Amino acid sequence: MMNQAYIAQLSGTGELWEPLWGLRIRLTEMEQRLLQTSVVRRLHFIHHNGGSYINTQHVDTRLQHSLGVFALGAYYCPDQPELRAAALLHDIGHLPFSHTLEQIEGLNHHQRTRELLYGEEISGILAAYAIDQGQILNLIEGRIPSPLRNKENRLHLDHLDSWVRSGRTTGLLQSAHALVPRISLAGPNLSTDAETADLLLRLIISEAEFHASAVNIGTNAVLLELVSVLIEQQAVSLESITAMTDNSLEALLLSSPHTQEEAQRLYYGSYPLKITRDRDKAPVDAYHATLSKLYLSLPLIDQGQVSVESLPSYPLLSGLTARLGEYYIYWDS
Repeated sequence: MMNQAYIAQLSGTGELWEPLWGLRIRLTEMEQRLLQTSVVRRLHFIHHNGGSYINTQHVDTRLQHSLGVFALGAYYCPDQPELRAAALLHDIGHLPFSHTLEQIEGLNHHQRTRELLYGEEISGILAAYAIDQGQILNLIEGRIPSPLRNKENRLHLDHLDSWVRSGRTTGLLQSAHALVPRISLAGPNLSTDAETADLLLRLIISEAEFHASAVNIGTNAVLLELVSVLIEQQAVSLESITAMTDNSLEALLLSSPHTQEEAQRLYYGSYPLKITRDRDKAPVDAYHATLSKLYLSLPLIDQGQVSVESLPSYPLLSGLTARLGEYYIYWDS
């Protein structure tokens, strides 16, 4: 009894319980081995929403998100081992603080994913089960359209889990499990009824508003600048950053004489951070950030029902692109 498996255990059992979606998935031997790799385990120490964990309740990890996407993939496509593996591995290249550091030249999570997928630890496991890395990569990058990802701006499992995960945090969604039977496959795409599609639109809008908020833009802009200082001072290399976790990089930020004072202010007093679109309203030493992308892939509505453009929440999407552009971040002292 002492060593009996625990329901919320991340690995070491033949089953995965995914608590957000309320799904219990039987793991294959390959999936159990992948879950025990250092490449996948590292994701549990990378926050899904970047540096916003410092000043919000968005504290899920990249591993929790990956397991959510995997559980959905295994539920909707139980007999597709390549898609299941791609769902589990789709985020393995993420850097500390997720997307925050990708404005630094030489840091790219897509390239890092390719390197790790073809690296010895992962490729050896995939080869043992006759799984082709090239097909996994094509699924991850959407070159093979699938429920995991596509290039047609349609709802897919990666974004679905992200939106629902945030919706649970903000209270916009009470039960992810109730969504599962309301979503079905339509070829390589996900499809749902009009009512659920409108709920998903509200989740999309909420997520976009979060990405354009002061707590997200401000915190991540400061982190980006501080890590850039470490690189300039040769206190850390680009290569070493790709293998680090949030904890290891924040420990360096908080201890290095080049960043210690500002990092402590960020971690223990980030609430005075303000943002503005007007350069003239910001002090001369303000941080700068560019919001260049929002995730707005649209739900596909079941055939014979209304179009997505006719949904009540659809007009609210048009105002979101105005959030893109330049921001200036400063301390409200």
